[in-house]
Amino acid sequence: MSDFMSRASLAGAVDLSSLRKPEAPVGAAAPQTSSQPGLNGDLLKLPSLIAQGNETNLRNFIDISNELPVIIEFYAGWSEQSKALTGKLAKLTNAFAGRILLLQFDLDSNVNVAKAFKVGSAPTVLALLKGQPVPLFEGDQPEENIQVVFERVLEISAENGMTGVITVEEPTGEQLPPALPPRHQAAYDAIDAGDYAEAVNQYEAAIKENPADSLAAAGLAQAKLLIRTSGIDFEKVLGSAPATAEETTLKADACMAVGHPAQAFSTILTRFATVFGDEREVLRKHLLELFLICPPDQPELADARRQLAALLY
Repeated sequence: MSDFMSRASLAGAVDLSSLRKPEAPVGAAAPQTSSQPGLNGDLLKLPSLIAQGNETNLRNFIDISNELPVIIEFYAGWSEQSKALTGKLAKLTNAFAGRILLLQFDLDSNVNVAKAFKVGSAPTVLALLKGQPVPLFEGDQPEENIQVVFERVLEISAENGMTGVITVEEPTGEQLPPALPPRHQAAYDAIDAGDYAEAVNQYEAAIKENPADSLAAAGLAQAKLLIRTSGIDFEKVLGSAPATAEETTLKADACMAVGHPAQAFSTILTRFATVFGDEREVLRKHLLELFLICPPDQPELADARRQLAALLY
């Protein structure tokens, strides 16, 4: 991930010192421990340290944030940064052994929740402390930076009496989700290891075995995007005014990688409308590959497809 993406995120984190617990007046009564459902003293039993949030269950997690910090992640399936960040957040959440809860929201499926938290892009991470949302950072981050932020959140939480600990309930024998096909699992493992070329090989092999494998086609497009955007100067590319097909596709890739598919599509379509011949075909093929990364039910995708069809016919 580029230096720009790191600077653009943690540099905007709020000063958590503003949440320090005020000194209690001499002789003041100690605050009473709240009694939440499932809470036994400071012990909270939940099925997992990581949960999927929605408008319906958000209230429950606001209550839990009175006992321990809830880390909120807004992610998007079309965002490569989201995919990279989600694994780091999950790893660190488990490493903190029940002292934090990770609550994940699909940005596209929880528009109203995102608006309530004033979140407009993915990935975005906040902390929920006693019902108060605290912005932490945007974009993918190095794992060691995230750990520092989590430790600071825990420090402030402890100062505010939020020392609850989650214990994970033993599974009751429910059927586990089906395992990924071997090629897909190998591709995911390769991406986690940063070996994007191997991920491309695995997805290409999966498509060769089953040409109708749409998930492999989407995964292949995502892995190729990771290769194309690896090491680029995002700040420079996103602020550029492309004058060639190569510059146009690179800016579109950068937009897609930071979670702005509509801008990615518009970048290509704008130039597509003004050129002809071989360059137009290069742009068309690149746009179709980016289409594969975007979930099929997203309005940005439908709009871009209509614009492309109008320009073609």
